[in-house]
Amino acid sequence: MSETSGRLPLTAPARTVLGFGPLALLILAQLSAASDRFLITLVTTPVKQALGLSDAQLGLLHGSAFVILYALTMPLIGSLADRGDHRQILLASIGLWTLATLGFGLAGSFAVLFLSRLALGLGQAGLVPASLSLIAHGSAQGRMARNVSLFTAGGSLGQSFALLAGGAILAWLVLRGGLACPGLGPLPPWRALFLLACLPNLALILGAVAVRLPRAPPAARAGLKPAWTWILRRRRIYLPHFAAAACAVLMGRTLAAWGPTLYVRDHGMSPAESGMVLGGLLLIGGPLGHLSAGLLLDRVARARRRAAASRLLGFGLMAALPPAIVMAVASDRTLSLAAFTLLTAVIGFTAPPAVAGVQFLTPVSLRGRVSALFVAAVTLTASGTGPPLLGLLADTVFGAEHLGRALMVLYGLVGVPGILLAFRAARMGRPLTGAGR
Repeated sequence: MSETSGRLPLTAPARTVLGFGPLALLILAQLSAASDRFLITLVTTPVKQALGLSDAQLGLLHGSAFVILYALTMPLIGSLADRGDHRQILLASIGLWTLATLGFGLAGSFAVLFLSRLALGLGQAGLVPASLSLIAHGSAQGRMARNVSLFTAGGSLGQSFALLAGGAILAWLVLRGGLACPGLGPLPPWRALFLLACLPNLALILGAVAVRLPRAPPAARAGLKPAWTWILRRRRIYLPHFAAAACAVLMGRTLAAWGPTLYVRDHGMSPAESGMVLGGLLLIGGPLGHLSAGLLLDRVARARRRAAASRLLGFGLMAALPPAIVMAVASDRTLSLAAFTLLTAVIGFTAPPAVAGVQFLTPVSLRGRVSALFVAAVTLTASGTGPPLLGLLADTVFGAEHLGRALMVLYGLVGVPGILLAFRAARMGRPLTGAGR
């Protein structure tokens, strides 16, 4: 039956297989988006000093400023993705977030920084629904979770790239005393870093124009109502999975936002040094966690994958708490960094089951919209609250010199409910007729 008759199709529409070129483009786009999004974590200290910001204001820039338009517009863009407008969405997204990255580097006040992060969120809102729609529709049998894990690993690699390459470039810029740019005059190192970050996106735009993307059959019925109807009828399964995923994302985004600053304040690293060290460790831990979870999910029998996805999410949240405590309280830098590496791996492990679990629950014709609603809800509640809340705790309760203690308390308050919710979602899971292939 069709969506226009009020029910969803029991089988997936005809599809074309997603080739290496399109998949590589999506992964590189995710890498670039994450790199531009997390570059702020590397320059938190110089930005704070240059513009006289508080930790609470920095938390807003890390979280709320980015997620407001990101979350509010993503469901609408998900509807466009289900209509098959993938290339146009990708091109518009890359172009807008590139301009926003440039605007952040040239900003002279907190208000302009905030507006630039708003524009960055708006620009990146189209990437995930368009990419997941293509991946879910075009993945060969038994490879969807693996392809999703490769895509989510692109985000981890992007964060690592922002820290590792960004740290090296920042160190070079510091030695040079900044960068002289025609028409802009001399730029201090942190501003020049954002200007240089725009250059790789130009190649990405050319790739999005040149690569042939498979066309998914457009949805029989446009709009968000079918997606909302599908979710609400199965809310006892969707909602605990959504909430557990939000807990995992909050932990990951808070660590990403404040990890470099923690090592600057608690272990005496320079911003460039913390970026290069943490970026290198994230390059090890992040992809390891993402890819191992994707491989595990693809080995699970098809009828059991939804419950397995929520269960793996719960195990990842459980495994994150011990290394978070060690990282936060260890006075020895080597021990703390080892715990950081393990923590990035287990948080990375939670991403594929969180995202793929939604795909297993959802018919192909709705995956763009449902994925957009999922990512928007999770990002708004997690990324929008985690970094600002940690900054507020540091400002008002623990003090700026005890950022690790604030992080440890926040992880405990979020991680334990997340574990319970993930296993509740797993218990609720039964194979759903028509929930995709």
